[in-house]
Amino acid sequence: MITLFQFPPAFNVPNVSPFCLKLETFLRLAGLEYQIKHVMDPRKGPKGKLPFITLDGKAVADTAIIMRTLQQYYEFDLDAGLDARGRGWAVSITRLCDEHLVPLLVYFRWLDEQGFRQVKDVMLRGVPAPLRPAVGVMLQRKIRGDLKGRGLLRHSREELLGFARDDLEALDGMLGDLPYFGGAQPCSADAATYGVLANLILSTLETPLNDMARSYERLVAYCDRMQARVWAS
Repeated sequence: MITLFQFPPAFNVPNVSPFCLKLETFLRLAGLEYQIKHVMDPRKGPKGKLPFITLDGKAVADTAIIMRTLQQYYEFDLDAGLDARGRGWAVSITRLCDEHLVPLLVYFRWLDEQGFRQVKDVMLRGVPAPLRPAVGVMLQRKIRGDLKGRGLLRHSREELLGFARDDLEALDGMLGDLPYFGGAQPCSADAATYGVLANLILSTLETPLNDMARSYERLVAYCDRMQARVWAS
């Protein structure tokens, strides 16, 4: 049995973390049985992050490594229906989401004041109330260091929104009139795109990035379609 360690649901999405939601969506698309253990402290993970899984008593971390491990262990390929070009697109779409759009989401949740006001009490609810302000400051300091290392904090808030619009335009264009990024059927890239887009479009959070994402009608319809297919039950 697979045990998935991840954050609990919040803000009207199955998981507030795009990476946790990506992995659980992958598990559902693959039809794998799993159980969930909710964790609030990412430091409990083998690489200091969530999600992670245990498989046959062994901990496996990082969504890309987990997905590869599960496909090898259970001998399946979620991208079996894709040709070489399609597989290349799937990797490119996943990288765009994981390595660029998700960090922008993190910025507008944790470092932009509008977002931080909404997430701090929910995301820090496992911390005793008197300690939450100090823990919030420490988390912001860590996130600021991470995003500075990526180069994102060299840019203004408006410039970051411009980058986000580029990402959303790219996703909207690559999806086009297809039902899924895998074409007629979802592929691995759909796990990644749904993980971040659901947290922007379906989430009850109100940030400039969330508002921007909701203006893309095809991406909104895509989230609804994935929600109905993967999360209806």
